[in-house]
Amino acid sequence: MQKAPTGQQSSQRQKKNMGVFKVILLIILFSGTASPCHAFDVTFRTTATIPGASITLGEIADINSNSELANALAGQTVASSPAAGQKIDLDTTSIIQKLSRAVTTPTDIKWRGARTVTVQRQGITISPQVVQEIINSYLAEKTRELPDASYTFTPKDPPLPFMVPGGDLKWEVTPSNPGIIGSSRFSLIGRINNQVVKNFSVRGTLEALAPVAVAVSSLRRDDIITEAQIQMEPRDLSTLRAPCLQLNQVIGKKVLRSIQAGSVIDLASIEFPPMVKKGELVKIIGQKNGLELTATGIARTDGKEGEIIKVKNTSSDKDIFGRVTAPGLVEVQI
Repeated sequence: MQKAPTGQQSSQRQKKNMGVFKVILLIILFSGTASPCHAFDVTFRTTATIPGASITLGEIADINSNSELANALAGQTVASSPAAGQKIDLDTTSIIQKLSRAVTTPTDIKWRGARTVTVQRQGITISPQVVQEIINSYLAEKTRELPDASYTFTPKDPPLPFMVPGGDLKWEVTPSNPGIIGSSRFSLIGRINNQVVKNFSVRGTLEALAPVAVAVSSLRRDDIITEAQIQMEPRDLSTLRAPCLQLNQVIGKKVLRSIQAGSVIDLASIEFPPMVKKGELVKIIGQKNGLELTATGIARTDGKEGEIIKVKNTSSDKDIFGRVTAPGLVEVQI
């Protein structure tokens, strides 16, 4: 015959039973709500548009997790991109197999969605109008280095529209003539992040309209040109050799060969008087160690601007050679 439990023993037994009940309850709660720490779904889309040269998983599929593993998987490259503006179809089964070989993926990842993803690469359409604007911008930038004129380039065969990848696109323009005027072709190189994405040439006609001196009446050899005999008219500089762009360049000058009325006056057709005459006192200037040295000399010959002439240094009584740079001024190299 068992003894009835005392009050103290009954209380201890109740506390023990309550503790066991709490443990069982926690196990039930956690087992019902917990899930594997790496479990997530990867759902492939039917279409995707991408900007770069390669395609990552995150660009063609949705991943319902923000874990480090999910983020790393989203950054995995699955294929190369098509050309700008073009499309490519990707088989998702092949992508899953490729990823499984390349990285260790949890077995509880669920792959869902489309069996084929159509991927299109973003691009920028370059039209003939855009090409014209690129060349015009180049010419506008270079006008500070060129004669004052109105420059117009007309393509002979405008390029067909084409596409380049999206990004910070920069163009390099090179004329067929280093002096630009007279160029019959412009070469264009497009770069994104210093990588060439397009290289082509555009042929055409470059017109450079500027006022030049034109004979109003016929001029004969040895005539001295007067202001009434010439006027400024617009002409295409690219078709001229050495036109006169200012009236004071020709007024008072002697004609070396006959010039018909309406003809552009070529600077080679007129005689420019010497800036320095033989026997004339001149100032001699030289540079040495950053210092300017001057002396007085006597011109041995006539000299036009830019010509090298012999000059006698009156201080040393020696002959030296110098370049005529202005009336009565000769520069020498020391």
